[in-house]
Amino acid sequence: MSGAMVSAVLMLLVVHGIGAPADREPGAEMPAVGPRGAVGADVPLSDAEEREFATRVTVEGRTDGAVQAACERALEEGTDAVFLPAGRYVFQKEVRVPGGLTLFGEGPTTLCQTEGRDTHLFRVDGDGVRFTRLKLQGADTSQSKTNNTYGINVSGKQNIRIDHCELLGFSYATNFASEATAQVDHCYIHDCPRDGLGYGVAVYSGAYVLVMDNEFSQCRHCLASNGSLDWGSPRRLGRYVHKPGFRKTHWEFTHNRVNGDDRTRYRLCAVDTHPGMDGTFVVENNIFENVRHGVGIRDGSGIIRGNLFRNLSGRRPVGISISYGEHNGIPVEGCMPHDVEVQGSVFVSQGAEPEKYRIGRAENIIIDGQLVPQTRSGDRAQAPMPRLVPMDAEGILRVARRD
Repeated sequence: MSGAMVSAVLMLLVVHGIGAPADREPGAEMPAVGPRGAVGADVPLSDAEEREFATRVTVEGRTDGAVQAACERALEEGTDAVFLPAGRYVFQKEVRVPGGLTLFGEGPTTLCQTEGRDTHLFRVDGDGVRFTRLKLQGADTSQSKTNNTYGINVSGKQNIRIDHCELLGFSYATNFASEATAQVDHCYIHDCPRDGLGYGVAVYSGAYVLVMDNEFSQCRHCLASNGSLDWGSPRRLGRYVHKPGFRKTHWEFTHNRVNGDDRTRYRLCAVDTHPGMDGTFVVENNIFENVRHGVGIRDGSGIIRGNLFRNLSGRRPVGISISYGEHNGIPVEGCMPHDVEVQGSVFVSQGAEPEKYRIGRAENIIIDGQLVPQTRSGDRAQAPMPRLVPMDAEGILRVARRD
C-alpha cells in the first residue's frame, strides 16, 4: 500500500473513530477501538474516590512489612483504604492483602519493587480487593529466564479490581487462577519480555477476567490463558488431562491497545489461548500495532470482532491465527479450537501486506459471515457463552450469558 493510500485509510479510520487517540478533549466522541479514557497510574483520583478514601490507614515505612502492618491495622479498625505515600517500597517477601481493602498510592511516584528475582509483591487473601494508582516493578525488563517475579496473585477470590496502575518487569504481572473473578482496566502493562513466560495478564483454571481499556507493550504475551490442566499427567498418561470439577475459563480482552513486541524473543502472539484453554473468550475493539502476531487461538471458542491491526511486521506477520496445537509437544485432552466468529477486522500496513488470517486444523471457524470450508464440523454442541458486565459502583463484576 502506498504512503498516500495509508494516509487516506488512517484518516478514514479516525473519522469513524477507529484508531483515534484515547486522550481526546472532555465530551468528545470516544474511539471505536482502543482505550476509552486516560490510562496509567498518573490519572488523578476522581472527586468520588477522594471522598471514598478520605478515611484511610497510611503506610509508615517503605518495606513489605510496613505495607503488611498497614493492611492488618486497616482490617482491625474497619477501614477500607490503605494509602501508600510516594516513595520506593522494597519488598523482600509477599504482602497478603485481606478482603475488602483498596490499596492506593500517589501514582507512579508510589513504586513497589521486588528486591529478589523470585519475589512476589502481592497476594489477594479475600474478595473485593482493589489496587489503584500504584507502580509495580519486577526484577528485570530483559528476556532473562531467572526473573521469576510476580506482581499481583489472585487465586479463587472474587471481584478483584486492578485499575490505573503501571506494571513492568515481571514474569507474571497479574495472575488469575482457581475460578477467580477480576477486572483489569486503565492500566499500563509493559516490558515483561521474560522468555518462556512474560505475561501481562495470565488467566487459567476457571478464572473469569475482564481486561479492558489498557495499554500493553513489550510483553511476551499481553494475555495468556489456559484451562485447569493436571500438570503431572504427561508422566502418567502421556498427555495432559483436565482436573475434574473446575468450570471453563472465560476472559474478555476489549478496547485495549497493544503496541510493540520487538524486544521479545520470537515475537509470539500478543493474545492467546494455550492448548488446554477449552473455555471461551472475546477479543473486541482493540488496536494491535507494531507487533508480529496479534491473536493466536489454539483451543476454545469465542468472538474476535472489530479489531484494528496496524503495521504488523517481522517474519511471517499475521493478524489472527486459529489452529490446533500441542502443549510443548505433548497432546492435550479434548483440545480443539472451534466455533470462533471473526468479524470486522481492519488491516492497515505501510509495507508488505501481512497475512490476515492463518487457519489450520479447527472446527466451525466463521470469518465475516462465511464458514471456512475446511473447518466445517457438526459434531460439537456449542454451550452458551458467559459475558462479563463491567464492575458497578459496588465493585461487583457480573456475569451474563449469551445464547
